Amino acid sequence: MKINKLIISSFAIFATMAVLPACKKSFVNLTPQGIIPVSTSYTTEIDIRNALTGTYSSLRPIYNEQYGFGEIPSDNAETYGESEALYGEQDKLTWAPTSTNLQNAWARYYATIAYANIVLGHADTPPMSDANRNSYKAQAKFLRALMYFNLVRMFGGVPLILKELVTEEEAYTYLRATPAEVYAQIEKDLTEAAAVLPVSYTGTDIGRATSIAANGLLGKVLMFQNKYTQAEPVLAAVAATSGTLLPFDQVFGLGKDNSREFIFSVQYLSGGYSEGNTFARSFVPQPSGTTITTFVTGNSNNSGTRNLYNAFETGDNRLTTSIGTYASGTLNYYYAKKFVYSSVIGTSEGDNDWPVLRYGDVILLYAEALNENGKTTEALTQLNLVRTRAGLVGRTGLLQAAARTAIRNERRIELAFEAERWFDLIRWNTYVEVMTAFKAGGSANGTIGAITTTLNLFPIPLRERQLNPRLTQNPGY
Repeated sequence: MKINKLIISSFAIFATMAVLPACKKSFVNLTPQGIIPVSTSYTTEIDIRNALTGTYSSLRPIYNEQYGFGEIPSDNAETYGESEALYGEQDKLTWAPTSTNLQNAWARYYATIAYANIVLGHADTPPMSDANRNSYKAQAKFLRALMYFNLVRMFGGVPLILKELVTEEEAYTYLRATPAEVYAQIEKDLTEAAAVLPVSYTGTDIGRATSIAANGLLGKVLMFQNKYTQAEPVLAAVAATSGTLLPFDQVFGLGKDNSREFIFSVQYLSGGYSEGNTFARSFVPQPSGTTITTFVTGNSNNSGTRNLYNAFETGDNRLTTSIGTYASGTLNYYYAKKFVYSSVIGTSEGDNDWPVLRYGDVILLYAEALNENGKTTEALTQLNLVRTRAGLVGRTGLLQAAARTAIRNERRIELAFEAERWFDLIRWNTYVEVMTAFKAGGSANGTIGAITTTLNLFPIPLRERQLNPRLTQNPGY
């Protein structure tokens, strides 16, 4: 496995304190900018805290592009000519071990894991209160678990590295663990994190991982393993903390971050600090120029499909918040409006955050767990919380199979463009059926490749197997 030599040697990325005004997400105002020897760092609590903040900051480039794996391969999104070079193989289901996007994702996930392992490996050294020490370690475990969840969903079993690596040779001793082993470690990290982390934060710590976030992600991890019995009480506890869901048009947009809807999100910040997102550049239709976003021209990535647009029921108030439309010649663009605001000041200056986990997601997972556990009436009660917010009539009187379909359809609409659809299709094992039907209906930009059962996993990047030939490849590649 290739890991940056600066990470696996005696050096580590260290977050340098930036002089910035306090704000709702100022704890992320640290970007890894310098490299200093581990032996001369991590000797104070500030060192550990800054290193942890640097670990959070490494999420930004990851979630700037996570939609490329969770949405574009699905029936929710597609590429156009201008976005074909970046994401065409993901849209057409023709990715290969040589994919640059897959290599970049793998490297970024493992870099974040390496940063988290450094925090965990050095947090016991400096003098500090036990409460702070335990909190830093719990947050690092949460972030490590999140990265391994991305890895195991995309690649299956992967090398399971739980400590700081100090030589390149040591990195190559790690072979692929089984998916069960990876999931077990994720569950362990999240369980331990949830036992320590607070329910919420105040001031400049808002946006850090909480116990609710750890339990919410744990519930989701259990659902991806079809552990419905175990997932139900975990999700029930998280769902009970949400209160009344916010109106959908108050969930997304500038200045709406870190509301009670967001359980954990990647914090972005505009203002010239290199900490903003690229959502406007990515999602706005290129032909629209600056008519949608005044200062940014888009590239038409993560464009919605007509199929998705038509899946919204009449009267669903989520439509106008979720999807924007733009006509250009014979093409109609259905873009990810929920992540775009008109006044974004530059290509990498988006201030709105990315929702890794939010209450709408958790409630629908809880409904799904209840239904799979034979509690369909209770499941419909949870489902209808989301439908009522959307201005739709509740579902009643459904049997388990019909309720299953209703919940799955609701997840598609509620979480459109949020990098969930492809992974949902995989865990439900419906991706061949759904994508075959979608392919038959045609798409805006070319022909989708062969839809095979081996698409449930992405290939291990070629570069990783060249560096470590003992890494096995996934079937079909």
